[in-house]
Amino acid sequence: MKSLLFYTITNLEAFIFCYAGEYLNNKSKEIGVAAYNCEWYDLKSTESRILLFIILRSQKQLTLTVGKMMDLSLQAFTSIMNASGSYLSMLLAMQ
Repeated sequence: MKSLLFYTITNLEAFIFCYAGEYLNNKSKEIGVAAYNCEWYDLKSTESRILLFIILRSQKQLTLTVGKMMDLSLQAFTSIMNASGSYLSMLLAMQ
């Protein structure tokens, strides 16, 4: 019972971090889209230059990483769950 509780809490923590990474990545993409879709032709030249820098910066999205090894996203969460399920089934088979 203790190991099941530990397994559940660990998976919940991994999901929260991966969800936060996915959320951050999506919001970063939306900033670039919003800057691209604004009426830049009505802006002053200094404001349009700032907008250009925002668009350039948004091309490299913000991400949460795990020790600079992998980005945290829902896709990463599914791979984590697949790996942990494989390890768990291997440990149960060894008993």
